[in-house]
Amino acid sequence: MRAWVVRAGTEGEREEPAFEQSIIAAGWPELGDITEAEGREDLRALLTRTYPDYNRRVIGNWAGQLLRFRHIMKVGDLVVLPRRNRQLAVGRIMGDYMFCPDAVPGLQHIRQVEWKHTELERQVVKQDLLYSMGSLMTVFELRRANACERVATLFDRGADPGPAEDESAADRTPSASAALLDKAVNAPVDRPLSLQLHELIEAWPTGRMSSVLTQIEADLHDQGLTASPLITVAGLQSTIKLLRTGAEPGPEQPQLTMDEVPDEEAEHEPLTYRVNHLATAASGVTSIRTGDTLKRAITVMAQKNISQLPVLDEHGRLCGAVTWESIGQSLLHRVPTTLAEVTVRSPLSLDGQSELLASIDQIHERGYAFVHEKHVITGIITTADVTAQFGTRVEPFVLLEELEQRLRRLLHQALENGHLTLEQIRSTLQSHRKKRVNSPDDLTLGEYSYVLAPEENWDALKCNADQQTVRDSLTECAKFRNELMHFDPTSTQERDITPVQGALKMLRALHPIA
Repeated sequence: MRAWVVRAGTEGEREEPAFEQSIIAAGWPELGDITEAEGREDLRALLTRTYPDYNRRVIGNWAGQLLRFRHIMKVGDLVVLPRRNRQLAVGRIMGDYMFCPDAVPGLQHIRQVEWKHTELERQVVKQDLLYSMGSLMTVFELRRANACERVATLFDRGADPGPAEDESAADRTPSASAALLDKAVNAPVDRPLSLQLHELIEAWPTGRMSSVLTQIEADLHDQGLTASPLITVAGLQSTIKLLRTGAEPGPEQPQLTMDEVPDEEAEHEPLTYRVNHLATAASGVTSIRTGDTLKRAITVMAQKNISQLPVLDEHGRLCGAVTWESIGQSLLHRVPTTLAEVTVRSPLSLDGQSELLASIDQIHERGYAFVHEKHVITGIITTADVTAQFGTRVEPFVLLEELEQRLRRLLHQALENGHLTLEQIRSTLQSHRKKRVNSPDDLTLGEYSYVLAPEENWDALKCNADQQTVRDSLTECAKFRNELMHFDPTSTQERDITPVQGALKMLRALHPIA
C-alpha cells in the first residue's frame, strides 16, 4: 500500500465533484484518453502534441505525474486531497484509471475513491507531514517521514500519530529546508524565490557535497520545482531561482523558456566537481585594459594585494595577464617601461563548467587560472584554492561520490517507472535501518549490494550485466570506502582506486547519464 496526494486544481474546481461522484481527477483537460499509454514515453509524446508550447522539462514532469495516476497508483492505496478551505480529505483508491469523454473539462481523467474523511482540520496533521503535502504537483507520492503508515492511521482514526518514536529529534522537527521549500511553493508565480546557491545548500543538513546536491534536487522535484540554473553547474555565489515545473496546465504553470529552465536532457549533467564549484571562481576579479600603463597595473596590484591581474581588450575579452612573477622575470633582462613587456600572452583560462579534476594539473603548473562564463571573466582560482578545497587526494572521493549518485539514480528510475517499490528496497536491509530509508538517497554504499541481491530487484534495473559481478564490485567499493573514511584517509594517494574506477566505468555503461 502507498499513500498519495492528488490536488483539486489551482482553483479547487475538482473538489466538490470529487466528493459528489466519489472520484479523484487529474486535470489536463485538453489531453485525451491515456488508457493505451503504456509508459512515460507514450505519455510524453501525447503531452508534447497537446501542449507544444511548454518546456520539455515541464512535459517530463507532467508525464511522471500521469504515469503515477494511470499506472502506479493501485486499488487499495490511500489518497489525500488538500481542500481550499485548508481542510483535508482522506480516502482509498477503489478503481483503475478511467477516461470519461462526456465529463466537463478537468474531470475526464478519474479514479474511483471511497472517501473516509472529507473535513479533517489540518491541525490534526503534524507540521512535518503537512510540509510533505505542499507540492505544486497534482499527483505525487508521500514517501518520507513514515508517511504511508501515518496516512493509514489518519484514514482509520482521523488523526496523525506523528513521527515514529525511534526517529531522532532532527527527524521530528520540520527542517530549514522544509520551510524554504514551503516558501518557494507559495511564492507568486511572477516572482519566484531567488537566493544564492550557498544559501540554498546551507538550508539542508550537512554531508558530502554530492549527497547534499542530490537531496536538494530530489526535494525540489518532489515539490514541483527546479533550480535555474541547475545546481550541479552553478557556482556557490550564483543566484538561483526556484521555478515551477510541476503545476498542471494553467495560470499557475508558466510557459518557461529554455533560458529559464534547461532542456530535460541537461538534467543529467556529468556528476563531478566543476571549476565553478570553487567559491573564488565566481567572486569577481579586478582587471586592467590593454591601453593602461605599467605604473597603473603595479599600483592596482599593490593596492588590492593581488598577484595576478587579467588584461582585457576593449570588448572585455581576456588577452593576457600581469603577475608579480612576470614583472620579476622582465627585470632580469631590463627595466620594463610598458605594460606589454610584462604581459603573459596566453594565461590559463577555464570555462566555469569544465571538470575541475581534469584541470588540476594545469592549475598546479601555472599557479592560477582565470575562470570565464560565456567569455566573461568571473573569477580566478589558484593552486592554494584547489589545495584548500580538495587537497591532493581528491580523486577517490570524487569517484566514490559519482558512483553513489549513479546508483541512486538507477534506483530512483526503477521506482519512478513502477518496476521497484520502497518496500522491496527496505526488505533487504537490517531491521534498524528499514524505517530510516525512505528513498535511495538514504542508502549507504555498502547497502546497495544487498538491495540488488533479490532477482526481482535486479530485474527492476532492466540491464543485461551479470548480477553477481556487479554486486561483488559494489562490495569491493564499499570496503574501499570504509578503509578510506575510517582508517587512514591521509594515505589515499597510495591506495589502489582501480575497483572504484572499474565499477564506475560499468555503471556509466549501464546508465549513460553523463
